[in-house]
Amino acid sequence: MGIFIVAIFLLLIGYLSIKIAKISGERANEIKKSLENNKENLLETKGTLELIKIEGGKNSRSFDVRIEFKNQNGEIFSYDKTYTSFESRVSFLWKCENKGEVAVTVIYNKKNPREYYIKELKELEVSENSKIGLTIIGGLYILAGLCTIYVGIK
Repeated sequence: MGIFIVAIFLLLIGYLSIKIAKISGERANEIKKSLENNKENLLETKGTLELIKIEGGKNSRSFDVRIEFKNQNGEIFSYDKTYTSFESRVSFLWKCENKGEVAVTVIYNKKNPREYYIKELKELEVSENSKIGLTIIGGLYILAGLCTIYVGIK
């Protein structure tokens, strides 16, 4: 009986990993569409990123940041956003800890500055890699769960 409970947990972890991979894939597609559909409206500028707070445990952390940049008219925009390790390059955010404001390159939509992309965080690359990696991990967990069920029946 205990082996079947382990198998159920393995199957559940595999399923959840694949679901998270799907979310990462959707995020990657959303970024691609935003960058491709608005090519004529995208502008690149220098901005600053300030790490406000780090939350979470050893394996799962979230980073609260404040992003500021000027648009083509000289208006300053400031946005607070939370990034996770599934969405962005965490090593860059760790380097920002206790450094105050750090210079970043911001690509934004001149018609809607709320649509922006920070080059240094490599959100698109991380989302695509997470999609692939989590799908493989989820598949391996499901395979391990099925093997556990097979061993339990035999």
